[in-house]
Amino acid sequence: MRFLFLSVMSHKPSSLLYSSIHSFATSIFSVVIGLVISIVIARGFGPTAKGSADLIMVTSTLLAMVFGLSLQSGIVYVVARGRAIINGLLVCLALIALLQTLLATVTLAGLMRTTLASALMPPESEHWGVIAVALLILGSLLSGHYRSVLIGLQEIPRVNLINLYGQIVTLIVILVFIYASWFQGQQLTAEVLVWLQVGATIVIVFLLRWTLRPWLIGSIQQKSGLSEVITFSIPSYLANMAQFLNYRLDIFFVSYFVGVKGVGLYSLAVGIAQLLWLVSGATSQVLFPDVAASVDQVGAQQRTARVARLSLWLSIVLAGGLGLGGTVLLPLVYGIAFQESIPALIWLLPGVTIFSVANVIGSYLAGIGKPHLNLAASLVGLVFTVVFDFMLIPWLGITGAAIASSISYIATTLAIIAIFMRETGIPAGSVLLITGDDLSLISATIRQTLGERHAT
Repeated sequence: MRFLFLSVMSHKPSSLLYSSIHSFATSIFSVVIGLVISIVIARGFGPTAKGSADLIMVTSTLLAMVFGLSLQSGIVYVVARGRAIINGLLVCLALIALLQTLLATVTLAGLMRTTLASALMPPESEHWGVIAVALLILGSLLSGHYRSVLIGLQEIPRVNLINLYGQIVTLIVILVFIYASWFQGQQLTAEVLVWLQVGATIVIVFLLRWTLRPWLIGSIQQKSGLSEVITFSIPSYLANMAQFLNYRLDIFFVSYFVGVKGVGLYSLAVGIAQLLWLVSGATSQVLFPDVAASVDQVGAQQRTARVARLSLWLSIVLAGGLGLGGTVLLPLVYGIAFQESIPALIWLLPGVTIFSVANVIGSYLAGIGKPHLNLAASLVGLVFTVVFDFMLIPWLGITGAAIASSISYIATTLAIIAIFMRETGIPAGSVLLITGDDLSLISATIRQTLGERHAT
């Protein structure tokens, strides 16, 4: 960890390869810490309390997505192309985030008076839950804006480390509260877990804001680039909404058909499986600003294909480990109460693994200014999600939700690969199959990085 910090401080993260290797490394740390956090929460809170907290978190994420307008993608694009005044842009974005949070909170308060209340919030959490959701939305929007500016500046290692530090802080605080409650003989509740998540979100906001200080130059009265951010974000918003529904709509179906305990069991399987996306997510956030700032279109296409196949095969290796160890270790590590999560985890892994390719190609399409193509692929997956959720969840419960999700992920990935092939002329094999050159490049980069570490 110390080496990662020194590398960021001493090495300018201008290289796509350097940032990608750094992202891969921090992703591995994030996967490990994420697993530890999920274990601690499962052991400390149990399926029902965990399910209630998860439902509140997903509701806040949904509302942040609906009212957030996906401005983050526009921020990355405009900043990467050097057309933003950072200081003025952040002021505008902060004001917009406050307005979006207000609208989202009013909407949630209205929905709590309808029959949809049970699908959005756990019982007896209406009052404190709405306040917590409002703070989570505001924190999510602000941290997303700050993170996007840093990504647009191609300060990817800094973003990676802040995300990692946020996970570590979250783990430490949760452990402290669990120990304190155990020592005092008190029962941990979903409310405690939600407020811990709120606190972690606020910490990340302050870390990101502090990191941005060197770039806060220029008058806030100058043209900030906000109009171009909004123009770019609208088609991205539709694509992101469709994709969000692809991998979060099933939570609401499970809540409605199975109940809060089912949400706790299923969300554990989803959380473990989607840790694989830390790999492709980290590399795709490197790729997006690189493509947006690139003047070499062919080179950007080749880099995208390479990052996609490397992300896929690393995800395959990690998924194999999860699949082999999950059946035996999950009940031992998380407790026998989560035994029912095993089938859902196994069914999720194929779709989650191949979807790593979609994460990478989606960043390329956004980087070339064609986010509407992501929308087309996302809509394909959304159709599969809705159809199979209705068919399988009432029949098979959380296992049906997992099967539906895997089908949707695979359909979305096939669609986006077809779009990428049409746009670039690059065959599917170059996106899916690793090459000897890839292995040689990775080996050389690791040797160079270790040499820099020794010098440091």
